[in-house]
Amino acid sequence: MSESQQNPIPPITPDGREFVGRSQEMDLLRSALAEAKDGRGQVVMLTGEPGIGKTRTAQELARHAEAQGARLLWGWCYEGEGAPPYWPWVVPIQSYVRHTAPDSLRAQLGPGMADIAGLVPEIAEKLGDVPPPTPVAPEQARFRLFDAVTSFLKRAAADEPILLVLDDIHWADEPSLLLLRFLARQIDDSRLMIVLTSREAEAAGSPAVTETLAQLSRLPAFRRHVLSGLAIGDVRRFFQVEAGQDLDADLVQSLHAHTEGNPFFLAEVIRLMASQGGTGEDGAGALGLPQGVRDVIGQRLRRLSDQCNTALTTASVVGREFDFRMLGIVMEDVSETELLALVDEALEAHLIEEAPGQGDRYVFPHALVQQTLLESLSSSRKVRLHARIGEVLETLYGGQPENHAAELAHHFSEAAPVLGTDKMVRYALMAGEKALAAFAHEEAMGYFTQGLEAKKITVDDDSPALDAETAALLFGAGQAQASTLRRGAAHNLTRAFDYYTGVGDAVKAVAVAEFPMAPGVGRLRVTGLISRALELLPPDTLEAARLLSRYGWALGQEVGDYDKAMAALNQALAIAQEQGDQVLEMSAMANSAEVNFFNLRHQEVLDDGPKMRELGRQVENPQAEVSYRISAIMAGHALGRKEDFDRLLDSSIELAAETRDQTLLTGTLFVNSALAFTKGQWSLVRDLTDRGLAAMPAYPPLLLTRAMCEYECGERVLGGEYLVRLLETARRSRQGAGLEFASVAQGIPLIAEIIGSMEHLEDAARASNAVLSFPSATPFLTQLARSGLALNMLLTGNISGIQDHYEALKPHRGQWLAWVSVDQVLGQICRATGLLDRAIEHFEAAIDVCRKSGYRAYLPRLGLLYSGTLLKRSGDGDHELAQTLIDEVLVTAGELGMRPLLEQLTQLQDEFPATGRAAASNPAGLTQREVDVIRLIAQGKTDREIADELIIAIRTVTTHVGNILNKTGAANRAEAASFATRHGLD
Repeated sequence: MSESQQNPIPPITPDGREFVGRSQEMDLLRSALAEAKDGRGQVVMLTGEPGIGKTRTAQELARHAEAQGARLLWGWCYEGEGAPPYWPWVVPIQSYVRHTAPDSLRAQLGPGMADIAGLVPEIAEKLGDVPPPTPVAPEQARFRLFDAVTSFLKRAAADEPILLVLDDIHWADEPSLLLLRFLARQIDDSRLMIVLTSREAEAAGSPAVTETLAQLSRLPAFRRHVLSGLAIGDVRRFFQVEAGQDLDADLVQSLHAHTEGNPFFLAEVIRLMASQGGTGEDGAGALGLPQGVRDVIGQRLRRLSDQCNTALTTASVVGREFDFRMLGIVMEDVSETELLALVDEALEAHLIEEAPGQGDRYVFPHALVQQTLLESLSSSRKVRLHARIGEVLETLYGGQPENHAAELAHHFSEAAPVLGTDKMVRYALMAGEKALAAFAHEEAMGYFTQGLEAKKITVDDDSPALDAETAALLFGAGQAQASTLRRGAAHNLTRAFDYYTGVGDAVKAVAVAEFPMAPGVGRLRVTGLISRALELLPPDTLEAARLLSRYGWALGQEVGDYDKAMAALNQALAIAQEQGDQVLEMSAMANSAEVNFFNLRHQEVLDDGPKMRELGRQVENPQAEVSYRISAIMAGHALGRKEDFDRLLDSSIELAAETRDQTLLTGTLFVNSALAFTKGQWSLVRDLTDRGLAAMPAYPPLLLTRAMCEYECGERVLGGEYLVRLLETARRSRQGAGLEFASVAQGIPLIAEIIGSMEHLEDAARASNAVLSFPSATPFLTQLARSGLALNMLLTGNISGIQDHYEALKPHRGQWLAWVSVDQVLGQICRATGLLDRAIEHFEAAIDVCRKSGYRAYLPRLGLLYSGTLLKRSGDGDHELAQTLIDEVLVTAGELGMRPLLEQLTQLQDEFPATGRAAASNPAGLTQREVDVIRLIAQGKTDREIADELIIAIRTVTTHVGNILNKTGAANRAEAASFATRHGLD
């Protein structure tokens, strides 16, 4: 499909004839549309067999939507016809752009204008002053494009409700499906309704479509409708509408049985019957109808002239749509007048239709018509037609073939048996590079692979590039693989790099090394490549400094060599300062902060804060500023330095959103959710994790934070859903020393402590060992895994060798390791090994940090562990101290709604009467602290006076009073006072 073949309005709209059947489906669709108009976005799937009426049903809904004041946008997919990436999205956006006033369009496009303009050039043509997008890493650029399209459609729908139809998505390219997933997750609060149509069998055969539908099915706004054949009564009415006459009951029964009520099949049968002279008078047996819809179409085609059939088969090779002029050039032996007559013949037979608003463009009304024509061609004839069409298109497109590279690659690929592969490779490379520019990485990979295979090279072998074209294909393949996190990226980039260095092309070699591929945690991906590229550059130049900044970052993540990483980063920093490049200076400092954080050098991260703030006031480098903030917030959290992270949290999400960088936005949402978690702000945690997971659905820290949030609140089912997603992310990951494994390693034992379940502990142990077995794993990830493994051993009772973990974690006491205090883990190890005094010291240290830093959500767990240890030690004053602590954290757990912890704390509290000597004789099972409170109640003290005298919080007093009333059976304070007097407690 040529990029110039743009249909600004939907395909054939209803012609005013009655829409037969589907009343139940239409009621549901109209209801969904009403919800969307009220601001509750909807996604609806219409599925079924070919010809069942999916598109026609969508058209009927479109007619209703337009009558209700909604804006209609229509996109569609074609099978294997060389359509550019994102074709189902390009067409409706083009239509919207053409029919919207410039001022409104500019406002609706917002900050994403430049990104969408790269996909839809009509935006720049209409608005005229669209700046180029800021260069970012490819995976971030795609996120930015998706975010731009999503924000644009939501803003447009806020002004006017939108019905967006995406037809035949079983043929959609993978990038289009990824954009659909992204948008669908974020339309809940919009006036946008998306209607998808898909053939059920074809969708099931496409892994990308299957995964998309699986993800959509989990969304609350998603609805799926399977369309079936028309009922017998509807078949009769359908015949009346289509043929203008009635049928007797026997004929209706026969027609229904023959077509199973398939509307397209019915229509084709009715047209065939009409061409044969009507239904006849001999009843059902006289129908003599073929048994399949393709047979019906074939019979109708055979009633056309031979020349008309030739024209249609040629057009079918061009694609679902075709251009009269181009068809005339291909059929050079047919005059224009003759071709017009042939087109009219096909139009009269309803085998093609005019494309609305497109002049001399025509469309096959249903893919089955085109497919039937294609199947009638011999392979040899088809190949030669593709060759002829490719050569004609090549001439028509003249000096701008790159704008039509996908279409040309398609035809020359099909024509390779007669033309050879040279042109196919040329256009495959061009189409791949065009797809990369549109961030359609999966499509690009297909083109590059196709080109390489034609040159007898594969993406995963070791054969060197022997020419510049092959090197370009390998470079493209490496970029596509890196952008989709697939294996082989570094290998293919290195093959291209080797070719360019071999022929002395340092500029292209450095360009390969500069490609912003993320380092491979636990395995080499970019370090060696950058190291070799640095040898090609003059030292002490800004170009070298930019590579050095990436080199240091890569050394820190891939090799785990802190000293070399910081040496490279400091060198980059020195060059940037000497050359006065403050933007690069900020970037190098942000990279240094990340390396320092992952090496648990938190103070070094925070020490750079004043300089980063000074630079931020002088130059704009929001990416570096946000990156630094993420590292600094986590460093401040690790040290319990509220004064450091509170200031950095302020407006951090807004700043990250402005960068429109997926990784930075997700990281910022995570650190905000992590700090909200420490305070027990569960609704905020849910909101932040929802937003982050919409951007990166498999981001491990967010999945774990959300799972723990739900478990802490007693929502085990919901927590389990996020835990399963976390485990699946780790299972799919090949980064054994990455966050996926480290999050599982620490998170599962923490969840096990919350819910008292031993499930998945083996998974956690494997994850811990996977991280610890990587010698290049960063200290942060190593200690996450180590703390998780220690907790795992404590839960399973297998503590052999646990002292080694104690010694390894001990240097970090006083700090937080993401979701747990190091002192908590150290205290639990000491308690298990009988070192109760030392355990108490650790628990006291962790509680002290919690109180100073406002980590309220961690206090109940620490209070439970500390109190239990005091009871176990049972020294002078231990029971009283334990009771006081339990009283305090019970209130906190109650206020935060931490139901599992409330149960565990209450269970521990129940042990107090049996453990304390004084409590043993207390009436009604009152604890010693409750005796103190009831005595003061009997003296007429208020809650505040009791709190002041016992030096506890008023909330704690209130909790005690409630417990006293329950245990004594007193209805009020007066009865409680009477109980105290009767039992000598006053």
